[in-house]
Amino acid sequence: MAHGAASDGRMSSRVATPDETAVAAANLAFYRALEARSLEGMDEVWLQAGSASCVHPGWHRLDGWDEVRRSWENIFVNSRPWTVSCEDTRVGVAGELAWVTCVEVITPFGSEDKEDAARMQATNLFARVDGRWRLVHHHASASPTEVPGAEETVH
Repeated sequence: MAHGAASDGRMSSRVATPDETAVAAANLAFYRALEARSLEGMDEVWLQAGSASCVHPGWHRLDGWDEVRRSWENIFVNSRPWTVSCEDTRVGVAGELAWVTCVEVITPFGSEDKEDAARMQATNLFARVDGRWRLVHHHASASPTEVPGAEETVH
């Protein structure tokens, strides 16, 4: 069900299904809206319903589209511009539900220092509504500081 990088960092040779491709495109549209600081873009990507929810790093869970949208509006107004990219993106689909996990890399605009980038572990949940994949939940948490060779396996 998932595609992208294998657990050991190699790329999977499996071809993505049409649903996985559509979910990946919806996920990309979310990050394009985030980078562009576009509320209209967020309106296009999110399911505008009471079931929408979001957890920004260090925040409590926001419930309902109105509260989620208001949070994006506040973030866009009160933050300096940034670039956004994703690493280690994995997509899964099960019927009408899909998920994307990735590492968000958010870099303040104009910064060329890798140390300035914020790295977030993110999970995005999508539901197929009227034939379109809509974001229903976004959760981002700060990534631990990376130390080469310090990756631990959970037993």
